[in-house]
Amino acid sequence: GWIMDGMTMANDQRIQDAQKFLRFANDADSYNRQDALDDLKFSSGDQWPVEVQNSRNLEARPCLTINKLDGFIRQVCNQQRQARPRMKAHSMNSAANAKVADILTGIFKHIEVNSDADTAYDTAFEFAVRMGWGYWRVVTDYVREDSFDQEIYIKPIVNPFTVYMDPNSQMPDGSDAESCLITEVMSKKEFKAQYPNADDGGNFNMRGTGDADSDWVMKDDIRIAEWWYTERKKTKLLMLSDGTQVYKDEAPSAEMMMAAGIEVVAERETMRKTIKWAKLTGLEILEESTWIGKHIPIVPVYGQQLTIDDKRKKYGIVRMAKDPQ
Repeated sequence: GWIMDGMTMANDQRIQDAQKFLRFANDADSYNRQDALDDLKFSSGDQWPVEVQNSRNLEARPCLTINKLDGFIRQVCNQQRQARPRMKAHSMNSAANAKVADILTGIFKHIEVNSDADTAYDTAFEFAVRMGWGYWRVVTDYVREDSFDQEIYIKPIVNPFTVYMDPNSQMPDGSDAESCLITEVMSKKEFKAQYPNADDGGNFNMRGTGDADSDWVMKDDIRIAEWWYTERKKTKLLMLSDGTQVYKDEAPSAEMMMAAGIEVVAERETMRKTIKWAKLTGLEILEESTWIGKHIPIVPVYGQQLTIDDKRKKYGIVRMAKDPQ
């Protein structure tokens, strides 16, 4: 791509891929998104058709909403709050393994407490109850500004409509997702502080249902996107005589192995999968890195799912309760 201020300009393939993917994900999910948005509004008390409401207002007649759905939603959500999900490591066989599993469970607990993970779980679950799906995410960050130590954090996603998950993902935990995109709106002032060399006119304009701008934003704000994608490379896996397994491109040189008296005892073709991350505007890549995990760290929480006619229908408890209400 063209280089400008050390950044890659808009002809970067990844920006085009991200925009293409957002269109694809939004089209695949457009009915679900439209219905879910309607569920959200309905469950929060916006239950009158606009034209009826207008005519009643003109005639100075009341528009009462006795929202009975709220009680049912609370009931389901509060049950979940009493039995929240918790991460637990299970040992497979030996007593030594059980000890390791206990240590890992302790680390998990530390991550959950440190992150206030309950908020993330509750937010995602409530969206699943109200409209059919929600998300939380896993991030890594430095402990303090003056530290090289990083911690893992579990964070809530407050608007599930800003997340575009791979429509081909089948697993309930999203572990098989190949791509994912999240949009975010930030003020131009904050954007300039974080990325002084970047162009703040390069709005990431692509977006789908439910991911709208408020009336008061966008003059002083900019929309950016986080883009997760999967890369696969063909490589060879080597089994060395000392029992270690390494990829061919990471193996020690032949001379080093000879000196150490190690030889290759077996090799096989394999596909090496890496998860890539980029933060981008509509014009340029702001940051990029390789994620250390082997799954995209955005975790979906689904309510009800039905596949009808090869289309996946996602809904919570509100969808079927609208007419009775």
